[in-house]
Amino acid sequence: MAGYPTTLLKRWKSRINATRVNAVGVRLKDKILVIESDDWGAIRTPSMEVLRKFEAAGMDLSSSIYRHDALASEQDLDLLFNVLQDVRNSDGEAVKVTGNSIMANPDFDRIRQDNFERYHFEPFTTTLEKYPQHGKSFAKWQQAMTSDIFRPQFHGREHLNIKRWMKRLQSGDEKVRFCFDQRTTFSGVGDYSFMEAFDWDHRDDIATHREIISDGLDMFEKTFGFRSKSFIAPCYNWDPALDAEFSKMGIDMLQSTRRQLVPTGLFDQYTDKIHFFGERQSGCPRYNVRNCFFEPTMNPAKDWVDSCLAEISTAFAFHKPAVICSHRVNYIGFIDEKNRDRGLRELNRLIEAVVKKWPEVKFMFTDQLADQMAKNDG
Repeated sequence: MAGYPTTLLKRWKSRINATRVNAVGVRLKDKILVIESDDWGAIRTPSMEVLRKFEAAGMDLSSSIYRHDALASEQDLDLLFNVLQDVRNSDGEAVKVTGNSIMANPDFDRIRQDNFERYHFEPFTTTLEKYPQHGKSFAKWQQAMTSDIFRPQFHGREHLNIKRWMKRLQSGDEKVRFCFDQRTTFSGVGDYSFMEAFDWDHRDDIATHREIISDGLDMFEKTFGFRSKSFIAPCYNWDPALDAEFSKMGIDMLQSTRRQLVPTGLFDQYTDKIHFFGERQSGCPRYNVRNCFFEPTMNPAKDWVDSCLAEISTAFAFHKPAVICSHRVNYIGFIDEKNRDRGLRELNRLIEAVVKKWPEVKFMFTDQLADQMAKNDG
């Protein structure tokens, strides 16, 4: 009983936070569940061999996603898509995952050939072809899209702050160069590893970010054959000056948590901007706020099924869609199969519990939710 007061306090804090997220904003009649999963297409750690090199070099990855995360192999995708189709709602619909996709990764060979003086990138489909168990991975994406269980949306051209990464490479930083040699953008220290793609050092960087986003959206359309209706900024970090630009590029909905991290010109020092579900300013996309979280890899000791079910219940009680944040890393076993097996086992438990409690639940992709919101306006 000694831990009971702490547990009780955590539950009350969780309820208060859930109420804050769901109490205001647009309400919808149906019980809608959306799974938004980030980082598809982005490199992390290329292999177990590279992970061992990091550890041998004294880099602590014990609490880093780089310990488990990689491009999804063919087997990773097969097993995930099987879970999505295994449990269905009362209408016979399978679960849907919005795969927020990074369209490009650094072209390490060309960057080295240019002596680190210029940045070059390659489509993520090209990167997949360079990995040993990934040659058919994109074809499996396409099959899942046809089966209506997986639909990409735009997460960025790269999951990388190009300016900061190139500056460190050009300075000859030993750790960053070592990681570069392993074909990763890992920094070797306990920071974001340059993942904050749209953070800025000077406001002039915003214009460059706009160009990168526009180029990435064009790559998205060319790759998938349709325009992305939504966007989720890497690390939830972007400047509000871009919001009106997103609308001009065809973005109808911005995925986010309740707190947007607004750049200040200093790394990891941000201003919080609070959002609510359905929020929309004139000439800008509306906001879709994530109000549920399912991240087994982040804390394996936590009961993520129990906590996520509580968040879903609160969302439905306030007539909000349950928008689940669940990153790719939870379902990747290319480096560590136990990581993938745990994530898929817990995901299956979660889906079964949801359908049992709310058999009428409607599964949607983020762009479908955007369309639903547009109908609600009418």
